[in-house]
Amino acid sequence: MTSKPLIDAHCHLDFKVFADDFESVLQRAKKQNIRDIIIPGTEKKYWQRITALSNSHAMLHPAYGLHPYWLSQHKDSDLAELDQYINSHSAIAIGECGLDFRDTQADKKHQLYFFEAQLTIAQAQQLPVIIHAVNATETVIQSIKKYKYLSGMIHSYSGSAEQARQLIDLDFYISISGSVTYEQAKKIRHVASSIPLTSLLIETDAPDQPDRIHQGNRNEPAFLSNTLAAIAALRKQPVDLIAQQTTLNAKQLFKI
Repeated sequence: MTSKPLIDAHCHLDFKVFADDFESVLQRAKKQNIRDIIIPGTEKKYWQRITALSNSHAMLHPAYGLHPYWLSQHKDSDLAELDQYINSHSAIAIGECGLDFRDTQADKKHQLYFFEAQLTIAQAQQLPVIIHAVNATETVIQSIKKYKYLSGMIHSYSGSAEQARQLIDLDFYISISGSVTYEQAKKIRHVASSIPLTSLLIETDAPDQPDRIHQGNRNEPAFLSNTLAAIAALRKQPVDLIAQQTTLNAKQLFKI
């Protein structure tokens, strides 16, 4: 555990799996020195729930977007509504948006349309983007390059160290999740140990992607300390140093 404040850069606290013990989840997070949590949007129907949670708890910060995994649930009109929602509700980012090509039948063209439309909104609104990239990091890089004034994070990063360097050069942060705690996750462990600390964020992606200690259980923000400890061990740097810099990085990116 660290004595420094932490920021969970990506956590789906609006999901129903947290409804029964929401306040307890927040209390456990606070005990682990987590002071801020970013809640990304996934579908239009959940935006208002994120707004309500963020309005009720100062430590929660809203982002709004259309997640590629739920592509079949999105309508083209949702994009205009996203832009309008941002105009009338404060947000720290656009997202979660991106590309998910793990399914060989994925509608890549339609995903790309929604992704780049949200990048366009983010640039116009002067907001960072929270990007989901699964089996699609190279395509994500090529899309980002089309925009001059974008910044953001690649959440739960799964690309290579070389791709991470390209993204950092494009003014993006690399966010590491609990996958780094698994010894067999050699690629992400190499990324976590080799990229500049000034480009690193940490997240839980709760309720998904629990760390090795909590494998098979619901993930939650309090477990962020395990990801922090794993990264500190890999980098051979003090836990407090990692905590301090990743918190500063998140504050700079999201202006919180």
